[in-house]
Amino acid sequence: MTNYQLWLGTYTGGEDRDGIYRLGFDGKNLSVLESWGGLTDPSYLQPVGDKVYAVEELSEGGSIIELSPGKKEYRRWTLPGSGYCHVTALGNLLYASGYSGGCLAGFDLGTERLCEFIEHEGRGTDQKRQERAHIHSAQPTPDGGGLFIADLGLDRLFQYRIGPDGRLAPHNIQPFIQTGPGQGPRHFAYHPGGGLLYLATEMGQTLRSYRYDAGDSTLELLSEYPLYDGAPVKEDTAADVQLSPEGGFVYASVRGPDRIFCYRVMGDLLEAVGSYPCGGECPRSIDISPDGKYLAAANQESGGIVVFNRDQGSGELKGIAGRLEIAGAVCIKWAR
Repeated sequence: MTNYQLWLGTYTGGEDRDGIYRLGFDGKNLSVLESWGGLTDPSYLQPVGDKVYAVEELSEGGSIIELSPGKKEYRRWTLPGSGYCHVTALGNLLYASGYSGGCLAGFDLGTERLCEFIEHEGRGTDQKRQERAHIHSAQPTPDGGGLFIADLGLDRLFQYRIGPDGRLAPHNIQPFIQTGPGQGPRHFAYHPGGGLLYLATEMGQTLRSYRYDAGDSTLELLSEYPLYDGAPVKEDTAADVQLSPEGGFVYASVRGPDRIFCYRVMGDLLEAVGSYPCGGECPRSIDISPDGKYLAAANQESGGIVVFNRDQGSGELKGIAGRLEIAGAVCIKWAR
């Protein structure tokens, strides 16, 4: 039987408790292998080789954490800005997204110094949720030469090109693409083939598909799909989006109905497979095991990790394979 490992980040809620966990899963049981304390709201994790990078989501300032399995000591670097809720890696470069600060910080692990810091300006149409820019996530482009940045507050997916020193410059052909007003782009994922991008809009509760042109690194909107059953409910919010390893299915989690939606990839189109209860409340994060057999969900409000069996042929979630209660679970990643 294969033994798996997962990484979990949590909201510590001002309490003196561990914030990051390394978990084990044997196909039936989830268990804590080790954990790290002294952290404040490490809300997003990015495994890179034998290390894991995390951001602390602070109301003032921010930080990047580097830790390794088997070592209780970890490194922390301070960032300007605030509200860091996502981090992505490209070689020696880390880019951290700041929600409340509407900012993005670039950090060079080689020099251990800040290499970039940008702040978006403006506001969207939703007076409560889009009173200013809110950068929610960023990922390198498939060619590795640029960075897409989802700004929930401005209803835009920005693109910057990355210089040799990690500095960012707006893409000269398509510096951004606009979503519908008030949709709030949050997280996105690439098809393994690199030619498609799927974007979840938080307030719009939609999954937008784009064709990616590797030649000039531009996006073309293909279609938009609902992340709700029946009719949308204003208070519901989409959260995470992931693709299966072979690229046959795309999954998105939605808080409120607390469900995970599945679509089959049919070339440029998507076909609805179904939606499934997340096994708790507020599925902020989902991730699929490297072999495609399982999907894990971190349920923030109910406080726990749920691992589902996944039918690799149909894409359906076929019941719970494991469950573990940990308060404030907000980010789950399978070790790769």
